[in-house]
Amino acid sequence: MNKSIAKLHFITSPSDQHSTMDQIKQVVLGGCNWVQLRMKEADSKEFEQTALQALSFCMDNDAKLIINDNVQLAAKIGADGVHLGKNDMSPSEARRILGDHMIIGGTANTFEDIKQLVAQGVDYIGLGPFRFTETKKKLSPVLGLEGYQNIISQCRENKINIPVIAIGGLVPEDLKGLFDAGVHGIAISSYLTKKEQPGAQTIELLTSTGKYSSANWIKK
Repeated sequence: MNKSIAKLHFITSPSDQHSTMDQIKQVVLGGCNWVQLRMKEADSKEFEQTALQALSFCMDNDAKLIINDNVQLAAKIGADGVHLGKNDMSPSEARRILGDHMIIGGTANTFEDIKQLVAQGVDYIGLGPFRFTETKKKLSPVLGLEGYQNIISQCRENKINIPVIAIGGLVPEDLKGLFDAGVHGIAISSYLTKKEQPGAQTIELLTSTGKYSSANWIKK
């Protein structure tokens, strides 16, 4: 099943300025059509309540909602998919629970990670981190631009053709090099959530960086 994977992924993160739902509303109204709900510190009740609100809003605004880590919650509320970290449920087990129609993404830090994830049937790869980021507590080795270039080159040599999403402390100045290296898209979190107006910043990001990708940011 061919699933459309967006080129701009927004990942929610704790913020003193904006609640999780405020982040989602502003960023989606700013043009982003892919939200990954990540609430590591929340209890199960708060996570589910927020997920239901987020799903309703995303459905009303033609955006996809991906649940971070929690396969059971994604299945329960009928989210668009799930993103699995390296220490979470295996993608093959998640696929058994979620079925073929739901999107499954997986986190990778090396080419070997990508090979394993592809063998287990993920729909896209979140490859990173690009640089140090405070968003994740257990950070894998930083890749930098050269790391992405090497890993994507290995994918091509091995005829692995899967959307790769760059993640980890990205700012607009990084994007040209990453798209030139061959990434499908980017994932942004703190760059938006730390801004006073995440929605306006999303519009600016889409407008200023669309030239780095041959496809339309908003429609893909």
